[in-house]
Amino acid sequence: MISNILTSFFNCLSVPILVLNHKFETVFTYNHDSDINNSLYISKAIEKLKNIDCSSNTFSLNITSDIAFTCITFNHYDNNKMHLLLGPYTINEDANYSDAINTLTEEWLNNIIKLHSYIIDNHICIDKTSTNNSPCVNHAIKYIEKNYTTEISIDDICSELNINKCYFCSVFKKETGSTFINYLNNYKIEKSKELLKITNISLLDVSLSVGYNNQSYFSTVFKKITSKTPLEFRDEYLKNKK
Repeated sequence: MISNILTSFFNCLSVPILVLNHKFETVFTYNHDSDINNSLYISKAIEKLKNIDCSSNTFSLNITSDIAFTCITFNHYDNNKMHLLLGPYTINEDANYSDAINTLTEEWLNNIIKLHSYIIDNHICIDKTSTNNSPCVNHAIKYIEKNYTTEISIDDICSELNINKCYFCSVFKKETGSTFINYLNNYKIEKSKELLKITNISLLDVSLSVGYNNQSYFSTVFKKITSKTPLEFRDEYLKNKK
């Protein structure tokens, strides 16, 4: 059983990979022994790719009756289309090709496609529900949205992302126009406004619910952002509601 798993794993690693940008220029190669520009199979695959409507994310490019590539098309975080070419490979175990042509089973091929699709979807693809920020900024924003009810520090985020603190702060400010702390506080205050509209929730409980363990500090931050104290905001809301 273990032997079969290891065999499948190393077969996944052995398949050549070619990544092309939206201009069909090579930006990354893996496990290609020869000059890719002189590879007959690759040049044919790229020519086929140029003439295909890439509305489908994953599809096969058949070069001969036995030899094929699989293409996974995706949008990079900068929203440019990219193409990942897996191959060349053959499914025909009786075919007699050089070592440059991998022989795969259907199961191995499907597992390879699933592996690369997972990596692309979770680490490379643009999140269509978010802005065109870099992955680390998008991840930080999602972290805030998920954990705003607790105290969050820049160190927490940088540890989560395994990223240099100075670099993260610089990128976050450049892409959002706000420092991380200001962004975090604004998000917490917006959430607190919804709770303040519920009159049977005390100011202390509102403060704790959005991750401020100190009610006085919560009130200070709230007034700095809204020009009102939390109590003034609540009173104004109740007055307008009448």
